[in-house]
Amino acid sequence: MSVRLKLVYAEYESGEPPFVWFDGKRRRSEEKRTAIQSIGKICRRGRERRGEGGLVVRLKESLLIQTTVGLSHHGNEPQGVVIIVKGPDSAADWESAVTERIAEVLLDGRIRVDREQFRSVLAWAARSRVDEKKQALKTMLGGPLEAARTRMKRNDKQTDGEHADSG
Repeated sequence: MSVRLKLVYAEYESGEPPFVWFDGKRRRSEEKRTAIQSIGKICRRGRERRGEGGLVVRLKESLLIQTTVGLSHHGNEPQGVVIIVKGPDSAADWESAVTERIAEVLLDGRIRVDREQFRSVLAWAARSRVDEKKQALKTMLGGPLEAARTRMKRNDKQTDGEHADSG
């Protein structure tokens, strides 16, 4: 499966109607409801991670990224954007191709993209999957260990209390 850019959504600080690009074509700003529903679905059901790059939410083969890194509108004013990419786990080094595609799409919305910075956000988002797997492993292994430590501490306190009563 190849990586597919599913959605690009941006609201402007100036109050202009939002930029909506969905399923391969630019949409009228009145159609933002569909975009917002897609964003909401992934955010409600997915696993999120926050960091320097912004927000990343994973749901099955979808990756939602909300960021302002490397984006500007009207001169150098920062610009936020939400994108949804499908299938990033199925391809190696997908970040460069998606960065180029997003830069093309956002030109239509008069949003400039610093490709290097934006690509670094996509790379950070891709690593979130690796970090998620590591965290799941730690949780899986750490849970029983932590429970055993808690039981040991509880038993030690009970034993200390018994020794104090007998002394």
